[in-house]
This record gives sequence, structure tokens and C-alpha cells, in this order.
Amino acid sequence: MERSKIIYGILALSIVVFLSIFIFLFTRAKKYKEFTGNKSVLEGPLDNKISNFIVNAYNGSIIANTPDKFNKAVLDWQEVIPEAQSLLDNYDDILEEYTNILKEYNNIPSFGELDNHQDNLSDHDKKDWKTFVFKYHGEYNEKNCQLCPKTSKLLKDLPIELAMFSIMEEGKELFPHRGPSKHILRLHLGLDIPLDAKITVDGKDYFWKEKELFLFDDTYLHSVKNTNRVRGVLFIDLDRKHIPS
Repeated sequence: MERSKIIYGILALSIVVFLSIFIFLFTRAKKYKEFTGNKSVLEGPLDNKISNFIVNAYNGSIIANTPDKFNKAVLDWQEVIPEAQSLLDNYDDILEEYTNILKEYNNIPSFGELDNHQDNLSDHDKKDWKTFVFKYHGEYNEKNCQLCPKTSKLLKDLPIELAMFSIMEEGKELFPHRGPSKHILRLHLGLDIPLDAKITVDGKDYFWKEKELFLFDDTYLHSVKNTNRVRGVLFIDLDRKHIPS
């Protein structure tokens, strides 16, 4: 009898713990659902509904724990990552290496080749979106780093998840989309910017400028339009550092 009580007690406690965890996750997932406007906490960037629920709960937790000044679509890079000043200080070196890479334009892979989950985004209009990658969610591409030693050295001193030269041909557009994770912030350094090349973030247009940094949260709805000649930026994804680990 005593043993049965212990078993029932453990079972009851397990149910309470499970429900508490589920309620917490559901609350966080709902918070992110409200941010995106999705119809369900099971809707998201992945094919699996349970995975989407977990991702949404994770992103909702980041929203809940991010200070208001860093919880917006476009941010002041000097407040978030002041060490990125090194990119501006060495702009001419970066631009020179970028210009050299363009000499092999036809051999630079497209973004769709880099990530086949992004085919629809990158290839829908049959216009080139080229990507010369330094780092992509893992190890550095040392072959590419050797081709651009000054740029890669600067990047290795920054807290980055991803870095590449992002090169779009004339007429290239990216339809409105969201990044999958709130733990990333995206930084662009304008290198070769044609007239009227713009990115729209959370309904507001921003125009890249050469030798300027632009920092935004890519989980906000954003799109790109490049109407004149090739556009080039140094494209960097940073780990957020203003949230609890």
C-alpha cells in the first residue's frame, strides 16, 4: 500500500512538472506567434509541427528576456557591437578584396547552392544572388579566407555565426520573409551600392550606403530590391549578447 502511494505520488508530481513545462513553453510560443502573426504556435520555418513549437517557444523566450532597447527591428550597431568599428577602419582593405573576388564572378556560388532550403527565396526570379562565404554556421572556409586574408582576420575577431560577401545582380528581389531565430542579429557593411538599392524591414525602407553599417533583426518581415547594377555588401550574422545564456 505504501509503495503504491509513492508510485502515485511520483506519477502525480511528474504530471504537474510536465504541465508546468508545457504551459511555460506554450506561453512563450504564443508570444512569438503574436509577433509573427502566424495562425498557430505550430506554424513556423520547419516542416515538423513539434519542431516549430519548440523554435517558437525559444524565440518567444528571447523576446521576453531581451531589454526593450534591443528588442526592435533596426538597432544602433554602436550600442550592440561597437567592435565592428574595425570594419569601417579597414574598409578600403575589405573593398579591395571584394573587388578582386568579383573578377571570378561566374565561379561564385549562389545562395541557393549554399542552402538548398532557401531555393525558393534565392532563385524565384532567376536573378543571381551570389555568396562568397567566409563562415556558415560552423567552421570557417579557410580556402576563401586565404583569398581575402585581411577581411577574414577582421571577421575572426568578431562574435559571428555567418559571414559572406553578398552579391546581387541588377533586378534581383527578395520577397518578404523572416529569419528563423531570434538569437541572431544581422549586420551589413555597404561595399558597392547602386542607386535606390534598398532593404525594407518591418514596413520601412532603408537604403544601403557605402562604408556604412546597418544592423537589424531578421525575424522581422524584410525584403530586398536591387534595381540598378550589381550590389555588394559584407553580410554578417551575429550572436545576440544581451539575453541570458
